[in-house]
Amino acid sequence: MKSVMRFSVKKFAQGAAAVILFICYGTLMIAWGTRNAQLTTSLSQTQPLGEETNINLNLHLNSPYVGQFQERAPRSVAVDNNNLEDESFNVQINHINHSPNNINNNNNNDDVQPNSDYYDKQTLVTNSDKKSEIERYYYNRIRLNWGKLNRNQLSTFPLSSSPLSQQQQQLASPSKTNLKDIFISVKTTKSFHDVRLNLLLRTWFLLAKEQTYFFTDAEDQVYQEKTNGHLINTNCSSSHNRKALCCKMSVEFDTFLESDKKWFCHFDDDIYVNIPRLVKLLQKYNPQEDWYLGKPSIRAPLEILSRDNTQQKISFWFATGAGFCLSRSLALKMMPLASNGKLISIGEKIRLPDDVTIGYIVEHLLNKKLTVIENFHSHLEPMKFIKLDSLSDQITFSYSRYGQEMNVLSIDGGIDPRIDPTRFLSLHCHLFPHFNFCPR
Repeated sequence: MKSVMRFSVKKFAQGAAAVILFICYGTLMIAWGTRNAQLTTSLSQTQPLGEETNINLNLHLNSPYVGQFQERAPRSVAVDNNNLEDESFNVQINHINHSPNNINNNNNNDDVQPNSDYYDKQTLVTNSDKKSEIERYYYNRIRLNWGKLNRNQLSTFPLSSSPLSQQQQQLASPSKTNLKDIFISVKTTKSFHDVRLNLLLRTWFLLAKEQTYFFTDAEDQVYQEKTNGHLINTNCSSSHNRKALCCKMSVEFDTFLESDKKWFCHFDDDIYVNIPRLVKLLQKYNPQEDWYLGKPSIRAPLEILSRDNTQQKISFWFATGAGFCLSRSLALKMMPLASNGKLISIGEKIRLPDDVTIGYIVEHLLNKKLTVIENFHSHLEPMKFIKLDSLSDQITFSYSRYGQEMNVLSIDGGIDPRIDPTRFLSLHCHLFPHFNFCPR
């Protein structure tokens, strides 16, 4: 009897174990089937990698933050005259290749970026209502490459290595520099408005009225009207000391950064600018590359002692009062060092004026070289040696007085020197004889 009972209990235990295993197996199979169904549905809704995908980038230029830029359009596109400021726009990009090897293959010289430790390239968030320096970098980068963009031109821009059509190649190539792409700043002071500024307004300013801004140190309603609202009071000191000069240059630089221009060209108020020749010069250079164009007035690089290590000497070139031009690419790299008043601090640190401070930042801190433009001329060189038949090839001219001797261009005839002591009027008539004040 005992053996029968032991046999029955054993059989019952084996049967119960089999039932439990069967239930567990069935439960697992049901769960596995449900997971496969969900996975199949998910995969059916996802396109394979590398196939056509649409991405909508919704960018608002006044947004208090800029989101992630995982994929980006070509650096340069053709633009028209429609203004994008304070406007939302949608960009639809087709045929994006999602291969990891292709995401960062667009690292060429046209890619403008500040120092690597300046910002996180993937995520950028600021909570301030006022645009931060980093946000302004993206703000200006978007406006440079997408700014004034005709939405009808936004067809498709392949980011993969597939060949571009002729139309797409034209849209993706840097556009030729025109006058409207240049920001021209002139540094002046209230006491020179009648003496110097008035002369510029009668001559070369008439050829670039929309592009030229005058940076001064006081309000002047008369010249505000004469310049069509392009007279900017920097609220800097009217003195000619180092800090006052750097103050005005700082305002000039920040005003350029807020614009959508590709070139920043600075001149003093004793400079005549041959506008057509300036445009022709800048057309030779790509504003999406780093360019510092100008002319030094010294025969060797300037040497100074480092303020951080007095045992170390620093040498660098700088462009003088003949004028200089900075590409937007280089200006954006300068922004962490020079914007929002930092240029004044650096000028005070090295104890040198504005044009020297620009050279210090570009050549020493950023290790970018000055490209010498021999067609720039300042009052530090004798104007009389510039030949008459080469005037149309030169870009800037100046004048100065040494005692009773005038350092001016030698232009025979023209306007009477008693009326035109600087010879700027005669120069203007030589270059552009159709102006009504020119002798017939």
